[in-house]
Amino acid sequence: NPEATLNIATNDFRLEVAGRNRGIMFGPGIYLAESCSKADEYSNDGDSALYKGIFAMLLCRTTLGKACFVEAPGDYQSKVTSGDYDCVIGDREKAVGTYREVVLFSVQQVFPEYAVLYRREMES
Repeated sequence: NPEATLNIATNDFRLEVAGRNRGIMFGPGIYLAESCSKADEYSNDGDSALYKGIFAMLLCRTTLGKACFVEAPGDYQSKVTSGDYDCVIGDREKAVGTYREVVLFSVQQVFPEYAVLYRREMES
């Protein structure tokens, strides 16, 4: 929601709360999408009257380094923390035809550059 998005933009990501909102398919990390459609799937409108009907996503600058590509769900955090890789790319596009997800396990690899607030308009 916009409140959480703006909190991350102001105060940075917090790995200790990873997965509390939507789960941790590839391990407890910071999940990024290469498509705004994927990010929108995880967005909720605001809790307060100010942000009712408003959705949000972050546009982040990242450093990926050497990527570990995976298709199956699992906790791949140790592949990154061991130093073998710098991030995990969950290739859901290859596995089931959806979007790829990038998972980072260090807040130093991601900078929330822009908060994008928007309304959804559905065709009738």
